[in-house]
Amino acid sequence: MPKGTPPAPTGQDWPGALGNFPAMLAELEIINFALVERACLPFTESLNILSGETGSGKSLVVEALGFLLGGTPRDKPLRSGAERGSVSGRFLDPPEEALALVRQWGLEDTDDELLLSRDLHASGRSTCRINSRLTTLANLRELGSTLVDLHGQHQQYALLKPSRHLQILDRFAGPAQAGLLSRHAATWKRSRELSAELEALRSGELERRREIDWTLHEIAEIQEVQPRPGEDRELEEAIRVLASAEDLQRAAAEAHQALQGEGAASETLARAGSALKGLLNADARLQPLWERLEEALVVVRETAADLRSYGDQIRVDPQQLEEMQTRHESLRRLQRKYGPGLEEVLAYQDSARARLAELEGRAARSEGLEDELAQVEEERREVAGLLSAARQEAAERLQGEVARELTLVGLKACRFVVRLEKAPEPGPDGLDQVEFMIAPNPGEPPRPLARTASGGELSRLMLAMLSLFSRFEPVPTLIFDEIDAGLGGRAAESVARRLQDLARRCQVLCVTHLAVLAAAGARHHHLSKSVEDGRTTTRTSVLEGEARELELARMLSGDASPEAARSHARELLSRAGS
Repeated sequence: MPKGTPPAPTGQDWPGALGNFPAMLAELEIINFALVERACLPFTESLNILSGETGSGKSLVVEALGFLLGGTPRDKPLRSGAERGSVSGRFLDPPEEALALVRQWGLEDTDDELLLSRDLHASGRSTCRINSRLTTLANLRELGSTLVDLHGQHQQYALLKPSRHLQILDRFAGPAQAGLLSRHAATWKRSRELSAELEALRSGELERRREIDWTLHEIAEIQEVQPRPGEDRELEEAIRVLASAEDLQRAAAEAHQALQGEGAASETLARAGSALKGLLNADARLQPLWERLEEALVVVRETAADLRSYGDQIRVDPQQLEEMQTRHESLRRLQRKYGPGLEEVLAYQDSARARLAELEGRAARSEGLEDELAQVEEERREVAGLLSAARQEAAERLQGEVARELTLVGLKACRFVVRLEKAPEPGPDGLDQVEFMIAPNPGEPPRPLARTASGGELSRLMLAMLSLFSRFEPVPTLIFDEIDAGLGGRAAESVARRLQDLARRCQVLCVTHLAVLAAAGARHHHLSKSVEDGRTTTRTSVLEGEARELELARMLSGDASPEAARSHARELLSRAGS
């Protein structure tokens, strides 16, 4: 099954548990941080133990890791006398979520590891790097949250955030829930799109009606005139003729009289032709001259006839002139508003008709949107109901599962409650909001996780829940500090088993004073404090074989020498399979 796919849980059996191991912290290097001068801690992918005497600096490792992930240390962390300190961590097989962030920020990345580092200077300024590239503290903090879930005295598990609880419950509900979520998200998104479009149409209804009225007015104004392409030029020419009709008639008559009347040009030409015609035989050179006179006479007589015809066609009509001028002014008015030419006026009329059709079609669109929105909302409500029913059933099962886990870590009296309520408004995930609640003691009302427990109790509570949730919800590297507070006997053994079980699915770092928890680890780091040249220094070492046995004996009795303690230590290691 792919990483992160939710199984279908039944009872305490979880078929299809995560098969891909999450990202792990491979190494942590600490330089000049508090009492640590230099330390390099290699971690295994499963359960890593940090132990040492009280005050040896076990929590310094947790604080250093928190500093690396963007946290603010309680005190000035730079080692006294040092100018510069640093904490670096190498993470193997980072999740895609982390790699996506690195790519988004334009930093170099590889598919198999990430290197985070944070330097601290004597001035108090810190420098952050991801894969040796400078970055911001905010980026380092965001990336770190995808890699490590750290809880010490001043940090909180991501599981305490109510924003994650709905997602966890849905994963617990099984794979069918993912399909319902996808359907609901799609219908919710479509519903919002339709509602926004419908609201836009409704909010613009008054403006739409105004625009329809104005567009109708424009179309009617052009239709009333009914212009033709080129009509304006034709009218201009006709108006010029009518406006000069009397002058044109008079000029045509005078010209005709000059060409055709008594003593006019035609008679003069005729007399000249007659004078030459009788002498053509006398001199052949007169022939072409006579012919030209004859041709001129024909032209004059035809022109005179045309002038008479032209004059007869000219009509003085003041009423027609006024009608033409009125028509021309109507065309010019259209051109001023919609022109500049009549071709553009007609083109505007066509676009106005198209705009009118679009505006009038909005009413039909609005009705169509209302029908579609009703159908989409009906489907969304149906899917939301299925989601809510599945969540209610899953919440009841989850409460039972967590109750069993709480018993196994010595919190039998705790009561875990999944508070499932209707959200004020539907969202992409449905109509529900979820928050995990806990009542640590009988008779107390359940309260939110983050405000219920603290210290070792909270760590054990988180261990119980993460032991369950990690089987279907991918978790990053987990850090447990103070988990052994108030533990002993069978409860401590049960916690050790839960840690081992959890470490089969994700990397775990655990700071402990209890030998039974330390014996469960796959790798055991020991921290010790010594004074060298008048300065206190914390050192780290990986314990194996006899050295680990002696440390467990010390944790059991306060002294590594008693044989009984050594024998008990060997028994713990044997039982834990270490």
